[in-house]
Amino acid sequence: MMQLNIEQQRALEALALQRDLARVGTALATAFPEVAARLGERQAALLELGWQRAQAWGLTHGLAVARYLATWFVFGAEFETKPGFEWARAVLNQSSRDQGLRIFQLGRRAREELQRRSAPPAPAQTGLPAPEIFDRALDHLDTALTDFGAMGSLLPRERLRLGSACDLDAVDLTLVGQDWRQHYTLEQGAWRRLPTQLNPEQLRVMSTQGQAPLPEQLHLLSQATGGQATLRLRCRAAHCCDPLIHPLANFNSARGQYDRRGPQTQDLLLTLPADVVPAPQPAMAVEGGASLSLLSLAGCGLRDSGAPMGEQSVRLAVYPATQWMLAWRRETAAAIDLPAQTAPAAPPPRARLESDGQPLDAARWQQGLAELDTQLAQNLARLVVTWEREAGVVDGRLEAEPTVLAGAAGLTWGWAEGPRGMAGAPYMRIEGLLDLVAWQLNLRLSGRLDLEGSQSRLSLHCSGTEMLKQAWQRRAEDTDIGVALQPLQCSFKQPFTLQLQTLASPDLATLQLLAPVSAALTGRVGLRPNIAGAGLQWFAHIATEPVKAHFRLHDPLLGLQDVQRIVLPPQVLLDWSLA
Repeated sequence: MMQLNIEQQRALEALALQRDLARVGTALATAFPEVAARLGERQAALLELGWQRAQAWGLTHGLAVARYLATWFVFGAEFETKPGFEWARAVLNQSSRDQGLRIFQLGRRAREELQRRSAPPAPAQTGLPAPEIFDRALDHLDTALTDFGAMGSLLPRERLRLGSACDLDAVDLTLVGQDWRQHYTLEQGAWRRLPTQLNPEQLRVMSTQGQAPLPEQLHLLSQATGGQATLRLRCRAAHCCDPLIHPLANFNSARGQYDRRGPQTQDLLLTLPADVVPAPQPAMAVEGGASLSLLSLAGCGLRDSGAPMGEQSVRLAVYPATQWMLAWRRETAAAIDLPAQTAPAAPPPRARLESDGQPLDAARWQQGLAELDTQLAQNLARLVVTWEREAGVVDGRLEAEPTVLAGAAGLTWGWAEGPRGMAGAPYMRIEGLLDLVAWQLNLRLSGRLDLEGSQSRLSLHCSGTEMLKQAWQRRAEDTDIGVALQPLQCSFKQPFTLQLQTLASPDLATLQLLAPVSAALTGRVGLRPNIAGAGLQWFAHIATEPVKAHFRLHDPLLGLQDVQRIVLPPQVLLDWSLA
């Protein structure tokens, strides 16, 4: 295989360029014989200058250079730099666009200018060719030079893509059939389903030539029945190459792909499947995924003037619009006296679960709520044993009036449009009402303490009531759900009080409590993000801090002695959640 060095290659390219300029000049002389006759020998210099200016505009194909010089033959050399021809500079200056598109638009705009200057009341003699003559000249150049290739190139020739105007002018996408939309909300203290008020402008997205393209993704909510959304597509194309081909609408989803062309795209209904179906028993407010489809719209992307819309492509994300509601009530548990009596069974909770107005089985929610009382009763029984063991008391006793999350609570959730409608992502709308006694225990631990000959009665008491009453709704701008849920949570710290009563006679050893204890019962209850998964969860966490007592023992024989003892170690009374 023969190889060329740099000098040889450049010499061959220079010869090829001279040959190509001569061919372009011949085509132009045939297309514009009168102009070629006036130029005479000056045509070669004009071609050389035109080639230099064409390169500056990014025009390298022989046909593009010839069409560019054709406008020079009509309006004069370097006419685009002169006043009144700003339109030519605007077309040529679109360096990011294909040279075939720019040179096509330059020819169109040049013809419009010829027609404008020849129309009445323009002077009869302008020295410019008629628009029809200019059209025939361009047709001749296209026929002669379409397969010309790049000027002065040694590479194989390439065809320059030109054509008639064919482009989209406007695309309109509208979500239709939304009369079914309802949501749960509080009305006069009760949960009701009301029609969702939708802004029609938020359910429509439009793109026109010269304006912003369609968004990368549109977000739609599926119908409650049928699991699908219906999108109305309307395309407008004033010019197209062939109505059997363009405009082209291509729809591709998980269920298949199909095309619609020409007049079919003027008004077309697209059925968008919502293949992401929520489970019959969902976790609360899980922001699951969407079913994705792709819609592509296109023409040839050639216009007589202006930037073409070209191909428009938009992802269509369809979310299940199911709306859920969970409401429950818990009664106050009976008082506990251990070990005198067995802890009585707590009244069973009641729960109601609905999905778009249809009642569902709420048994697992009732069981989860009942676990609150069961777990608390078991841990209180262990607490009295721990009290006897750690404090060293005998005849230990626990009295309590346990109440945790007693009262009524309700929550509704489901996808809803954000402020930008289809153009922006939806948000998980959540609305809640809590009317609860969050925590109340009124705990009293007691027993007889025998220490180094002293006999005393020791009592540890903790009491307090924490309420959780809140009507709350998540807003579209609440992106941090953990922060937004804080009004539906209650944190507290209830201090312990330790009391000591001497039982022995004064001539025996006695015990004295030197300082109050600083420990407390701490807790946090309410609604929070699910720490073990997606969505939300009801929760309650109650624990005791270590209770450390500082005693002074008065012994008639041994004198004074200070004694420190942890009378109650840290212990979890409740660690419950329900998602």
